Amino acid sequence: MKKLTQVLIASALITGLVACDAQDAIDSTKQIPDKMNQTNSKMESMLDAMKTTNKGVHDQSLLIPLENLLKEENYDTLAPVPFKLMPYGKKLAEAATAEELVELTYLWLKEVDEALPAKDIDEGSGAEIPYTKKQIQRINTLKIAKLTALQIIAGFTPQNVVQEMIQNYVIGGGIEGGRRFEETTYSFLMLRTMFIRDVLLKESILSKSIDNVGKLEEAMKYIKKIDAISRLRFHSRIEFKSRGLVDYAGQQLPSDEQPQEKFDRLMAQRLWESLYDKASAQMKVEARSVGASPEEDQRLLENEKKRIQYDMQLIQQALQYWSSLNPEGNT
Repeated sequence: MKKLTQVLIASALITGLVACDAQDAIDSTKQIPDKMNQTNSKMESMLDAMKTTNKGVHDQSLLIPLENLLKEENYDTLAPVPFKLMPYGKKLAEAATAEELVELTYLWLKEVDEALPAKDIDEGSGAEIPYTKKQIQRINTLKIAKLTALQIIAGFTPQNVVQEMIQNYVIGGGIEGGRRFEETTYSFLMLRTMFIRDVLLKESILSKSIDNVGKLEEAMKYIKKIDAISRLRFHSRIEFKSRGLVDYAGQQLPSDEQPQEKFDRLMAQRLWESLYDKASAQMKVEARSVGASPEEDQRLLENEKKRIQYDMQLIQQALQYWSSLNPEGNT
């Protein structure tokens, strides 16, 4: 009987403990939604804070180069190579989104075409005082500097961002506001072409001998960007026109004296031909004492030979493509 009582007491204690644990589990389960809500709330706050921080970093990455692109002290050399503007234009191009780039291009092109500073006022008569020659020179320099900055930005914009601009603002892509900046995108593509051709190729890599594989591949990298534009089905619509430069009377210059250019599709063919001819005549393929041993020098040489052979084949393929579209050889 005594043992039975002890068993019953033990059973009661176990049952009670189990019941308590079960109740605790139930209570804990009831608290889970509240805890999850608190966790989700904290996560949302963290994400919001991260977005704010990221936006601040992004804005800063745009602000610094933009400020320097607008400094007149950087305008003393705008052609043929805008040395002082190029680092800042490159930074902005690499940081900006497709939307930011097309809006900036639209804004600056419109400003160049339409904006003029207020004229001084004669204190006696209250009439406007005509611009001086020095003021006209400054007005035109500021306009040309903005167009030059846009060329740099367009030229250094990553290819995937350029494709996004085409998708959103030329093709349309079903997005809200698609095609709103279609004409601006055509201008952007022409400005991109002008900078790559005139500065990155003619005034840089193609102005020197193409005597090693690194120079060859650098030139190919830039020509491929123009080639990609040349193959667009809407290439005939790509052009850039400005009407913002003024004469000494403050009137717009005639259209044939304004910066402008229409895209020439055969430009890609001419660039490929020029590169192929230079590389064929100037390329030096020889062992160099730069490795850790003569054996390594030989391996480096064999690797360069393979790269050159492959690159020249790519150029030949490009030339065959353009020759098929231009059988008469009009360039």
